[in-house]
Amino acid sequence: MSGEDRRLAAIMFTDMVGYTSLTQSDEALALELLEEHRNVVRGIVSRYRGEEIKAIGDGFLLEFRSTLEAVRCALEIQDAIERRNAESAPVKRFQVRIGVHSGDVVEVAGDVYGDTVNLASRIEALAEPGGIVISSQVYEEVHNKIAVQIESLGEYRLKNVEAPVLLYELSSSPRKRPVDRKGTLQQEKRRIAILPFTNIGSDAADDYIADGLAEELISAFSRLPHLKVVARTSAMKYKGARRKSASEIGKELGVGALMEGSIRKHAGKLRVTVQLVDTVQEEYLWSQSYDSGVEDILSVQQDIADKAVEALRPKFEPAEESAAGPRRITSNPEAFLLYLKGRYHLTRYAEAEVRKAAGLFEQAAKLDERFASAYAMSAQCHMFLGFFGFVAPSEGFEKARPLLKRAIEIDDQLDIAHMLMGRLLMDTDWDWSGAEAEFKRAIEISPNSAEAHYRYALLLNNLLRNAEAIAEIKVAEELDPLSVAVSQVAGSILYYAGRNREAIERLERAIEIDPNAAFAHENLGLARCQEGDVDAGVAEIKRAMELDPNNVMFRTDLCYAYAKAGRSGEAREVLALVEADQPGSGSDRVPPMALAGMYASLGETDRAVEWLRKAFEEHSPYLCALKVERWFDGIRTDPRFVAMARSIGLD
Repeated sequence: MSGEDRRLAAIMFTDMVGYTSLTQSDEALALELLEEHRNVVRGIVSRYRGEEIKAIGDGFLLEFRSTLEAVRCALEIQDAIERRNAESAPVKRFQVRIGVHSGDVVEVAGDVYGDTVNLASRIEALAEPGGIVISSQVYEEVHNKIAVQIESLGEYRLKNVEAPVLLYELSSSPRKRPVDRKGTLQQEKRRIAILPFTNIGSDAADDYIADGLAEELISAFSRLPHLKVVARTSAMKYKGARRKSASEIGKELGVGALMEGSIRKHAGKLRVTVQLVDTVQEEYLWSQSYDSGVEDILSVQQDIADKAVEALRPKFEPAEESAAGPRRITSNPEAFLLYLKGRYHLTRYAEAEVRKAAGLFEQAAKLDERFASAYAMSAQCHMFLGFFGFVAPSEGFEKARPLLKRAIEIDDQLDIAHMLMGRLLMDTDWDWSGAEAEFKRAIEISPNSAEAHYRYALLLNNLLRNAEAIAEIKVAEELDPLSVAVSQVAGSILYYAGRNREAIERLERAIEIDPNAAFAHENLGLARCQEGDVDAGVAEIKRAMELDPNNVMFRTDLCYAYAKAGRSGEAREVLALVEADQPGSGSDRVPPMALAGMYASLGETDRAVEWLRKAFEEHSPYLCALKVERWFDGIRTDPRFVAMARSIGLD
């Protein structure tokens, strides 16, 4: 074709894995397999109205007018190669990487050019052998139109591409890379774990410095786009545990590097020792000791972060060496120590501890009025107290709101503030688009935040965007493979998506990590009931009630399980016990949603709607799950239920 033609198109690149090395060892075999690769691709592309622009060495540049057909073509190519390999001798097997991107292309003299073509070639290089990687543009067009597994790979900085690019991986068979049931991952050179520092001093009260220093380093490194950082909950599993080798921990967490250290405080002086270890070679990348006053902890933390980034640079691509290092969150050492104490108490997750943490964060903010993280963590304390009923939900969340606004006003790059604002907008304002924007902003700032990913997954789940929710939770699982919370949320989302067997697997994993995880037992029971194993399901829900007897929602689930199994007598007994505990106000001890769920499970629509209205009046955060919660399956078509869903933006 002469001249220039601009158009929208989907571009696919394919590439044979290991072809160059094979040509050096067996050129004849390499050429034979290359010809087979070409025959497979050419035999499939035409069926999806694709056009071969050119063969590039051991791969192809292909163009499609339909993005959906490009993706279906990629899937069939990989399936065809997999079937072929199953029937071939090992020496005659080959694998292909595929990348797909869509956008504007320019055709000149039969070839295509432009950013879309360049980006597609970069994406293909990131695919695993036998894998397919697609851009976010392709994902948006196909995610609800293909029945395959799609997982977010997070954002990548690609060579000669200015902005980070969000990528997804898809396949018709389960992904082979991530966590197995024992929590083992393939070790990645760009993946790091920062273990809890050990307090080797004589005073256990100084644990807050050791824990806080490690947590702040995790937060700092999570902001670096070229690193994947294991989240706090998985790293904390090694606190006080039998010392394992760097290689063992590397295999369990799938990390290529490990940071560990110790602190000793004595007579106002602080000694910090830290080392960075290559978990594959078991070699020190960097180590250093610091002797300083406690008031110099800020400078020590900053220097550790800066030196560790420099030591890790050889693991990055040259184009990424200019990436910024971690930032300082305050310049006031006394405020920083109060902040570390606050974080220490907050992670105990008991009412008294959280209240103590809130006071410490408030003191830190008074000492440094521009300490954005202190405002954000104070807000998290109030939200915790409101969500779990230690104060009225409206009181807790409304105290958090100005604190989060202040934190974001001071530092718009503070990921935790945006993540918490997303929770507030979702749980109390029912501002779904606003909440989504805040969660996306948190992930943009800190792509390694497992909590931001799983909180966003919960939002997507509430909006019935199942494929996206599952993709987000799988990112969280990879970032935090030993987290009970992540496994519980993953199981819940899969349960609500109707994928009960996968839900059971995730929830059993959560219980393996922590046998006393009440929420995991509860949802495991629900998933078993959905699979028809009612007795086992009821036993799990009762176990959850034993572990957390004050959680009324577990009783609602027990009532639902009995009602679903046709055991209405037992269901009504559960309801009667809850009503006996119910004070006259209707909301002091038993959330209205709990009673609404019980009445709905028993088919008493009028009473269910009555309690839903009370939940609406008090802005219950539990209403967020109105469209997915199974309790309400029998009343979803009732006009009053439909109106309620519409009133909170879930129509």
